[in-house]
Amino acid sequence: MTGGAPGASFFGRSVYILRGPGNDGEYSAPRFRGIDRGDGESPPEVKEKLKQLLKKITALCAVLTLLSVPVPGGAGEDGMVIQNGMAMPFVRYSDPWDKDYSNENSEILRFAVWVETDYDTDLDGKPDLVKAMLQVPRAAAEGKYRAPVIFEARPYIAGMYGYSPDLPRPGVSVTDGDSLLDCPPKRVPKGEASALEAALRADSADWNYRLENDPFGQQYLGNLTAYDYFLVRGFAVVQSAGLGTFGSEGLLLCGSRQETAAFRCVIEWLTGRRNAFTGPEGEILISANWCRGDIGMIGKSYAGAMACSVASTGVEGLKTVVSVAGPASWYEYANTQGAPNGILSTWDFAADLSVMCASRFFEGGDEKTRTLYENCLAFLRDRQIDLEGDYGPFWAEREPAAGGNFRASALIVQGMRDETVRPKQFDLMRRAFLNCGCEVKCVLHMNGHVTPANEQTQTDIMIGDHTFTEWLCLWFTHTLLGAENEAAHMPDFLVQSNVNGLFYGTDEWMTGDTLRISPGDGEEHGVSARDAHMCNYNLLDMTFDGASGPDRLLWAMDVTEEITVNGAAAVRVRVKTGDTDKNVLMMGAVLVDRADSPFPCFDTGSVGVLDQDVILEGGVDRGEGAERYDLVSWRQMKKEAAIVSWGSMDLRNPEAGYEPSTATRRVEDILPDTWYDCTVYLQPVFYTVPAGHRLELYIVPFCGFSDDSATYDMNTPEFLKEMGLDPLTLAPVTRDYAFTVDNSRSWCDLPVMR
Repeated sequence: MTGGAPGASFFGRSVYILRGPGNDGEYSAPRFRGIDRGDGESPPEVKEKLKQLLKKITALCAVLTLLSVPVPGGAGEDGMVIQNGMAMPFVRYSDPWDKDYSNENSEILRFAVWVETDYDTDLDGKPDLVKAMLQVPRAAAEGKYRAPVIFEARPYIAGMYGYSPDLPRPGVSVTDGDSLLDCPPKRVPKGEASALEAALRADSADWNYRLENDPFGQQYLGNLTAYDYFLVRGFAVVQSAGLGTFGSEGLLLCGSRQETAAFRCVIEWLTGRRNAFTGPEGEILISANWCRGDIGMIGKSYAGAMACSVASTGVEGLKTVVSVAGPASWYEYANTQGAPNGILSTWDFAADLSVMCASRFFEGGDEKTRTLYENCLAFLRDRQIDLEGDYGPFWAEREPAAGGNFRASALIVQGMRDETVRPKQFDLMRRAFLNCGCEVKCVLHMNGHVTPANEQTQTDIMIGDHTFTEWLCLWFTHTLLGAENEAAHMPDFLVQSNVNGLFYGTDEWMTGDTLRISPGDGEEHGVSARDAHMCNYNLLDMTFDGASGPDRLLWAMDVTEEITVNGAAAVRVRVKTGDTDKNVLMMGAVLVDRADSPFPCFDTGSVGVLDQDVILEGGVDRGEGAERYDLVSWRQMKKEAAIVSWGSMDLRNPEAGYEPSTATRRVEDILPDTWYDCTVYLQPVFYTVPAGHRLELYIVPFCGFSDDSATYDMNTPEFLKEMGLDPLTLAPVTRDYAFTVDNSRSWCDLPVMR
């Protein structure tokens, strides 16, 4: 830990929680205070403290506003106002959805450009152009200062689910999707235009329209206002959906090198090393001379993966990425340790996600290009079918975390209850950046697949003395503008406690201190999949009853002193099966926290997202004129048992370990009724277990699924056809198998803070 003294002893170790700046109007190094999570503070008391804290922050902001009323270009050499280490508002907001909107009377200029890439993925003889939507403070466009850029590479934003391809049957694809690497000569510009000229000619129809056949009625770039908070503070915002999306050329092939390269090209244009044009014809050149060359990428889920992937190229000008629930490994998103991640999982994940976002084809497109694309999609599908959940070259090419050229810093945000992009992804991403010597900080919360500042629900949460959005502002002000502030002194992890919901800081992660859970006896125990439940959210109620059974094996230990599990538990299992002729022999492990009486916990249930309580409606000011967000807290419930973590693997691949690349297919099949030593790795977590609780480790056939057993039972050819699923693309999950565990050679090692 740097930049602060330790607070009170916390579980026998020094931990920290960030406080706000000094009250002298200048930035001071952050102070830290320890928080005793054993104080018995109830959620209502926490909520009242948050309300009082918000009032103090609001009052302080009002005072600072009176002390400094900046104007564009009127403060500092770069025109941006920094107060207490944080960029402050100085740009008057304008609503892009206003029916009378015009750049002529707006302090924020909105217009599109078309960036030229290197590859010709649609084989039309010209390098593909990708559309990028820009929001640039007028003062920057006028040359009064040069703006830092927040860039979101998000394929979803151009529309989803509006295209249904007609793919050839598996195994008959005639196109190699990875061979679309032609680099034809670049276009010859016919003229030039400035940002001001392009903005004056811009039409709001470039962003304000709907696609008629989009089943969600999604407005193109509907998240255009997601970064208003930063626009009014002088940052420019750039958003692009990339290749094969509406308004762009090329083909969207999820995880391909061409997709990454296209987003990299946007950064190269922003830093003056690539051409872009004012229209899709590719004739009038436009530069980004308003950009200071400091870019930060941000995004959730697919967009978070793109930020990591572009960073892995080492592109110049990308100073930082903020990845929220972003996959660092596409293999790990679809599979884990050789096993699929769902009952109705398909081996065409990459093709399916590509189709979801392929909005270029929502309104048809020419038949030749559509046929080319559908053959490419079939290629993606067939390569995954060939691997059957194992790792191979197809996945190695889609493994941004395996890249060795990271140069940017990273702020990684991850939900510990996320079953869509599971917590292992943040750990893989963190290690990839650290291995290249980059600065990495993490925010780990107890919710599911959500952004703490949520653009859909227009809500934000408190993390210490700041909202999540304020932390983002501190981070970007530090990394893009060089400000000395609290982000410069963050601990490695800001973690939300599962005990009381408050955030604390720590540098501890997988430090080598372990706690072993051992079987209670040395006997063998058989586990059958035939009547086992198949998903996490009903395992707790239907299977985990504190005892072993025909569909589960229990190891347990009493917790005599408070511990925090911090990392990925390794469950070592000596196992054999006679069902080696079956497909996908899944073995799972689930760690459960149990007590004699109900205790506070975070449970996302079947919906995968926590309920929330509004602390202050409209309590989060994002800039004058911009939509205010509600300040909320995520609700805890009280239960006698809670799932701590889970993991699974395919018994046919006993060598598969934590790293995705270890799940490569065996040269020889496993032998029936032969003992193998396997290690199931649970999802990495921060989770505190109070003294007096009991830890239970269950060995089960299934876990990690998002579908109930009833869905599997309906898995008939007729049902699959009705759902639009091809049985040939489905992961062949079976329930007709069993395995035996040798307790005498099995155990679980938990990484812990004591």
